[in-house]
Parts: sequence; C-alpha cells; structure tokens
Amino acid sequence: MNSSKLNKYLNDPRGPEEVLPSLTAEELANLLDALYQNLDTPEPEFGAEAWYEMAVEESCRRASSPDGAAHGVA
Repeated sequence: MNSSKLNKYLNDPRGPEEVLPSLTAEELANLLDALYQNLDTPEPEFGAEAWYEMAVEESCRRASSPDGAAHGVA
C-alpha cells in the first residue's frame, strides 16, 4: 500500500471505529502492514499509531469470533 492510500485511511472522516469493521480480512491485513511500516519510520504519519492500535484490536476481535466476521465496536 502506498502512502497516498494510507493517508486516505488516516484522513477518512468516519474514523477507524467505522472504517476498520467494514474492511475485508485482506484489506485489514494490508492496512496493518502499511501502518506498521509507517510507524517504523523516523516521522510516522499523524494518527498512524491510534489507527494501528485499533486495527490490531479489530484483528483480535475477528480472530476470537467463531465465524471470523467483522463486528462493530460496542
């Protein structure tokens, strides 16, 4: 994922609470990878850490769900 696409996620007005549950498993994995790589730079994008933490939580929710489906934030 290039930095332009990553910035579209980070600047999405809906925020990670709405965006992350709507992603497919592949999209979530790609976003997690892009966020991780971005955080490993000298100057990560603003908001990347919060998005990464919430994406990890979404991934864990899916992994613990019996059907592996996305679920909204309670």
